[in-house]
Amino acid sequence: YTTLFRSPITQAMGRWAARSPHHDASLRISGVSLLLSFRTMLDRQRAKGIDAEVGFRFGDDVYRGHLTPSLFAISQGDPDGAQLVFIGSPMALGAAVHGGVPISKLEKAGALTVIGDRKLAQRFTTLFPLPEKLPT
Repeated sequence: YTTLFRSPITQAMGRWAARSPHHDASLRISGVSLLLSFRTMLDRQRAKGIDAEVGFRFGDDVYRGHLTPSLFAISQGDPDGAQLVFIGSPMALGAAVHGGVPISKLEKAGALTVIGDRKLAQRFTTLFPLPEKLPT
């Protein structure tokens, strides 16, 4: 997956597709697709000063990412020991990041668990803004 996440062509196409007036960020999404969207939408200014290991557990699928202002490199692998680990469904994490649903609300509902640096978790949800939609 690391190669896929580093492809500038894939990222450009993802940003272009997210601008579609028909793009619906609330639709079901796989873990890989969600992580690819994070890689594509990383706002370098918002990520300034970050150098963190972030883990993801989506059921049996586990990933570990290295997040810096210029790159979010992700690979399959055990996220244990990362500064921050999100556990839950890709939909729940997507709701926090792309839908603005507070992490605390998702935790209370049992949809998402955050282990580690909670301040980083809150900041993480702001790092991947979707672009403005094109007019219909």
